[in-house]
Amino acid sequence: MSIEELSSKGSPACKDAFAFLREQLKTNPTVEETVEYEPLKESEAPSYNVRETPRVRVFFGEKLELFLFIPEKAVPSIKADESVPEALRGWVDKAQLGGMSRLLRVQLATRSDVEVLMPLVQAVVKS
Repeated sequence: MSIEELSSKGSPACKDAFAFLREQLKTNPTVEETVEYEPLKESEAPSYNVRETPRVRVFFGEKLELFLFIPEKAVPSIKADESVPEALRGWVDKAQLGGMSRLLRVQLATRSDVEVLMPLVQAVVKS
């Protein structure tokens, strides 16, 4: 499926939130947009990769669900990054441990929710 077909499954608010997220991620030249299979959800999803490693994966429904893949080696720098609000940096500790990276699952209802989360997303992408 294409990214457009996958995103059509979401609610209007979900589609708007995804359009904003996608626009923000595509401004980074190191981010590659692909469609990949996600075993935890047993479905395909838009994936935003850096150096062929997943950083953000997106799922559609009533809310926009993001999987943030936080490289374990990047955790100290993300937690020290003052461009990320302190409350969001604390979320890194709540992410599920899983080998080389941590998985943080977040559900967002609106574009403004994505705007609030963007500093953490950008820190994960640049790590």
